[in-house]
Amino acid sequence: MQHKHSNDHQRTAYHFQSPSNWMNDPNGLVQWKGNYHLFYQYNPSGPLSDKIHWGHAMSPDLLHWTHLPIALSPTEGGPDEDGCWSGCLVNNNGTPTLVYSGNAHGRQLPCIATGSDDLLTWQKHPGNPVVADWPAGLDIVEFRDHCVWQESELWYQVIGSGFKGVGGAALLYRSVDLLTWEYLQPLCVGNKDETGTMWECPDLFPLGINMS
Repeated sequence: MQHKHSNDHQRTAYHFQSPSNWMNDPNGLVQWKGNYHLFYQYNPSGPLSDKIHWGHAMSPDLLHWTHLPIALSPTEGGPDEDGCWSGCLVNNNGTPTLVYSGNAHGRQLPCIATGSDDLLTWQKHPGNPVVADWPAGLDIVEFRDHCVWQESELWYQVIGSGFKGVGGAALLYRSVDLLTWEYLQPLCVGNKDETGTMWECPDLFPLGINMS
């Protein structure tokens, strides 16, 4: 099937495309050891969004891509048994670390996986999920997708969510080690009529700041 698709004249040549079947969100784009690595939501078994894996590809220039072995697959009986959903990659003192949404029985919770130096082998944290439940006392509609960054000695992340009857939201968390997370507050809350009921794949960019 992959060989057949590679010779399809309608297959994209400039933009990245999975070897075959379903793909969606790009995740964890990182420059590592001189190459760019792209992870993405992928179903290697068919053209539908089901039992999502993390596909993986590498490029020296963001144009020519080499497909690599799948990085994450659902674990039967685990917190991601129905899919390894979107997230990000961070460098934790030299250890590449994926933060992703484990999907089980229609509910998503944050999970962690650490990688080898070549990013080809990934080990899921045995204590997954690293956030046991949605924030207590909040009437939210969804809870998934992660943007994680480090400030001084602390890690922060925002998780895509939304308040019932109000609108989409980005929920802010804090951690000292990427494993134990403290919920702080909504970082931002939208209006359901203007920006939707749930915010997926939130991201944070420093703008106009001297980062040196």
